[in-house]
Amino acid sequence: MNLLPQWTDRADKRGLDPLGMQNSGVLLYQSLLPGISNVTLRMRYYGYYCWLSETYARRGATNDFEAWRSWVRRAEALYALVSAQADETGVGGIDWANRRLAVSDRIIDFDGAASTDPSQERYLRQSLGVFGGAYYSQMAEMGLFTLNRHGIQVATRDLGLRAATLFSEAIGPDLAKLLRRKIAHPQISLRDLERLEPIIPSRIDVEGEERLFYETLLFARGEGAPHSAPSRAATLTLILDAARAAEEWPDPDRVRWHLFEPPTQMLADDLEAQRLKWEAYQCQDLMQVACAALLAWAIAIINSTPHGCSLPEIRAKVIDHLAAQEKDAFPQTWRGIRMDLDSTAFAYEEAWDILTSARGAPADKALVAIELMAALQQRLADRSDLAAAAGQGLPDRGSAHSLLTEIAWLEQREGEAVADLIADYMLERVVRRHSWVAMQKLRRQRDYTFLFEQRDNRFLYLSAYQPVATTPRLQPAIQFLADIHLLDENGLTPLGMAVLEAAR
Repeated sequence: MNLLPQWTDRADKRGLDPLGMQNSGVLLYQSLLPGISNVTLRMRYYGYYCWLSETYARRGATNDFEAWRSWVRRAEALYALVSAQADETGVGGIDWANRRLAVSDRIIDFDGAASTDPSQERYLRQSLGVFGGAYYSQMAEMGLFTLNRHGIQVATRDLGLRAATLFSEAIGPDLAKLLRRKIAHPQISLRDLERLEPIIPSRIDVEGEERLFYETLLFARGEGAPHSAPSRAATLTLILDAARAAEEWPDPDRVRWHLFEPPTQMLADDLEAQRLKWEAYQCQDLMQVACAALLAWAIAIINSTPHGCSLPEIRAKVIDHLAAQEKDAFPQTWRGIRMDLDSTAFAYEEAWDILTSARGAPADKALVAIELMAALQQRLADRSDLAAAAGQGLPDRGSAHSLLTEIAWLEQREGEAVADLIADYMLERVVRRHSWVAMQKLRRQRDYTFLFEQRDNRFLYLSAYQPVATTPRLQPAIQFLADIHLLDENGLTPLGMAVLEAAR
C-alpha cells in the first residue's frame, strides 16, 4: 500500500529552492536590474503596450475589465502572428502563432485563440497574457503604467503617453490604423501580416526618436525617473563594459564572471559600487550552489541504504568519508582550511562548473563545495569593500539564509576539526533546514517539495537534487541593449561605445 500523500498537479514543484537560500540572491539581483525581469524579453513591448492603452482609451472604451482583457489578448495574439510571419523571437504566444501559420488559411481568425475559453487553442493560458504575467509590473517600476481607480492598467500621462506617441509615429499612421482595426476585428490575411512587419521588436529604427526614448528610459536620463532607475542604468553600463572587454556578444555567464573580478581599469565610483554588488550577488549564488551540493550529498547518503538513515548515521557517514580523503586534503581545523586558501586565485568558476554539472558523484562534489565555502569566507575576510556590499544587500539573520548567515555559522565553529564541523553543518543547515523549508511551503502554499521524509526518526529518500544557479535577468537586459542597437553579434556598436564612454 502506498502511504505517501497524494497531491494535485501543484505538487510538481519538488526541489525549488530546497534550502531557502536562493531568495536572498533573487532579492539582490532584482534591485540591480529594476524594470527588467527574466520574462520581459523584448524592449519594444514597452512602447507597444503603452500605445495599446492609449488606443483603447481613445476608442471610447468602458472601465469593464473584461473588455480591456479582450483588447490586450487580441493585441498579443496579433503581435505573435506578425512576429512569427517575420521569424521574430522573444514574443509571447510565438509557438501558437507558428502552428497557426502552418495551416494554409487565406484569412486567419484569431478571436478564439485570444479568448479565455479553455475549449479553444489559446495563444497563452495566462488571463492577461504576457502583459499581466510579465510586463506590467516592470513597466510600472519604470513609470510607464499605473492602475486607474477602476483597477484597469493604464499608461501614465507623462512617460506612458510619450512611449505610445513615439511607437505610433515610428510605425506611421497607416499601419497604426491597420493595427487598431485588426485588434478590434480579429481576422487578418497573410498580406496584412506582412504589411505589419514594421511593428515587430527588432524593427526599432536605429536613428528614430523611439529608440532614443528607450535608451533614455533604460539609462535613467529623463526627469522624474524612479529612485530605482540609476541602479538599472549602472548595471546596463557594466554590461556594455563587459562587451567591450570581451569584444563579442556578452553572454550572461561571461558577464557574471566579468563583474566578479575587480576591474583592471578603474571604473567611476558609482559603477564600481554597482560592480561590488554584483560580485556580492555572485558570491551569494556560489554559496547557495555549494550548500545545494551538500544537500545532494545528504540525499545520496540517505538513499545509500534501503531503509534510509538516522541523523547519527548521516553524521557518521560524513565523518568517515572526509577522514578517508588524502592526509593533506583538509587541514585540522576549519580556520586552517580557509586560511590556507588564496581567496583571489581560487578556481571559483571551475568549482561552479563542477557543482552545477549533472555529471559527477555527490560525495566528490561535496569536497569541492566544502573548499568553495571556505574560499568564499576568506574572500569576504580579505575584502572589506566586498564584505560591506554583501552586508548592504543580503540578510545576515532571521529565517532567510544567505552567504552571510552561513559564514557567520562557520565563523562560530571554525576552531573545530573540519570533519566534525561539516558533519554538524550537514545535519543542522542542510538536512533539518530542508525539512523546515519544505514544511513551510506545505503549510503556506500547499506544495509538497520534500526531497526526503522523516519516519520513526529515519530519513527516507524521495528524490535526488541537482544544484541550480539563480538567473539574474542578464539575458533580457542584454537583449534590450541589442534591441536599441547598443549591442550586436560583434559586441559593442558605435552607439553602445558612445553610451559607455559617456558613463565612464
